[in-house]
Amino acid sequence: MAALRMGRRKIKSGMIEEKTPLSIAVDVVLIIILLLVALASIIPLWHVLMASLSDGQLLFAHSGLVSLPIGKINIDGYKLILQNGNILLGYMNTIVYVVGNVALGFVLNVIGGYVLSRKTKLGGPLRLFVVFTILFTGGVVPLYMVVRSLEMVGTRWSLIIPHCTNAAFLIMMIKAFENVPEETVEAAKMDGAGHLRIMFQVMLPQCFSFALVTMVNQGIIAWNAWFSASIYVPTNKSLWPVQLWIRELVASNRDFLNWTNPDYSRFLIQYCVIVLATFPLLMMFPLFIRRLEKGMALGAVKG
Repeated sequence: MAALRMGRRKIKSGMIEEKTPLSIAVDVVLIIILLLVALASIIPLWHVLMASLSDGQLLFAHSGLVSLPIGKINIDGYKLILQNGNILLGYMNTIVYVVGNVALGFVLNVIGGYVLSRKTKLGGPLRLFVVFTILFTGGVVPLYMVVRSLEMVGTRWSLIIPHCTNAAFLIMMIKAFENVPEETVEAAKMDGAGHLRIMFQVMLPQCFSFALVTMVNQGIIAWNAWFSASIYVPTNKSLWPVQLWIRELVASNRDFLNWTNPDYSRFLIQYCVIVLATFPLLMMFPLFIRRLEKGMALGAVKG
């Protein structure tokens, strides 16, 4: 490790550093890898966006990557989707589930992380129990039986409570609280602060970047979730999230060619729904990117 660092940087007299050929080669390789990863992420999104704006009949006959809209720019696919009020209902339900999962998960992650980060007699066994749930899970059927026994099947709570947190988020918050200097905690105790005040007013502000990472990831998981809805609210369509409505809409338009007069605009629906489902996340992510980078960097350094 030391040899690699010496190879990457050649220290001259004073405080001036000069890149060595090995350092330049490593930087070039890293840049190429990052560019390939970026292209692998951007190209599919661009393909879907351009396809959603293409002429349906020409797109149906086209094969390969769509770099520009085929034919004239066409938004008929979006019109068909927006005419369906179920998509707007699904968006509202999804927002409710995202807010519920993030809010409840935030409270549980903070409290659980604080409790398990303290030096107690049961701290070690409880941590092992949390790690155990990562390696071994009961599966879908036992979870469904528990949710049904709590009489949450068919309600919004079945899409919020069972998946509002996980062991990975708890472990992240445990490490976050452990990185807070113990001196600040002792000073707060001497001032008469209790556990809640120490947790939320003293320790949490110092590791909020970690909490934000868990909140954003939980929000993304809740936004993309559809399998839980298909299990817990399969018939109550008024509670369906947008992802489940998207699956239903795509499935219902799969056989549009069997109609007497096929409407090729319906072929665009499978692309338009992907754009509508990912657009809110793409717009919101830049608002949190700096905090996320800070939290992940701190986790890498202090972990």
